[in-house]
Amino acid sequence: MPDTRMIIGLHLGNGYGSQPGAWRAPGVDPASYTSVDLLVRYAQAAERGKLQFLFFPDTPALDVDIEREPPRYTLEPMLTLAAIARGTERIGMVATGSTTFNEPYNLARQFKTLDVMSHGRAGWNAVPTSSPVAAANFGREVPPRGEKYARLHETIQLVQALWGSWGQDAWLRDRASGRFADASKVQPIDLRGRHVASRGPLPIPPPAWKRT
Repeated sequence: MPDTRMIIGLHLGNGYGSQPGAWRAPGVDPASYTSVDLLVRYAQAAERGKLQFLFFPDTPALDVDIEREPPRYTLEPMLTLAAIARGTERIGMVATGSTTFNEPYNLARQFKTLDVMSHGRAGWNAVPTSSPVAAANFGREVPPRGEKYARLHETIQLVQALWGSWGQDAWLRDRASGRFADASKVQPIDLRGRHVASRGPLPIPPPAWKRT
């Protein structure tokens, strides 16, 4: 029989929650807009409630009427989830990382770092960015749809290759012999597409734990 179990996660945004008018609700502290401590408490509550993951979307732009409405996506997702990782034990954490305005090496290193800090709980929501406001923040225009998705596919391929740039048994840590790693098993990826390229490897070894 097919597995019909539902996987439920929690959407994280600013400290007020996901509703634009929540900051005006009775009992809400207006200063909680950028409260990392509050986001950690939300995550801990989700973990106690047996939810399986946190989802932290992102748009790298201020694209609301700031006079009346707080932006939903305020703090940078990777740094925020790194803080949450230290305050939780089991819940997964998925962040949006744009393939349009980020380079593969940076994405690979950031998500690998979060995976290390969370002991294997990190996930990547790989998406292109279509917002002209976001594009302007990088001094660029939104690329045509075909180019945008071609870059997305290339970026995912390179990020996955960078994650695998260390062999599973490459990290020796042999103090007696003085060998830190087996260099023959830590290799550059040397991949170049039409839109992105990376030499590699990452400086981060495979995890010591086993995923279940």
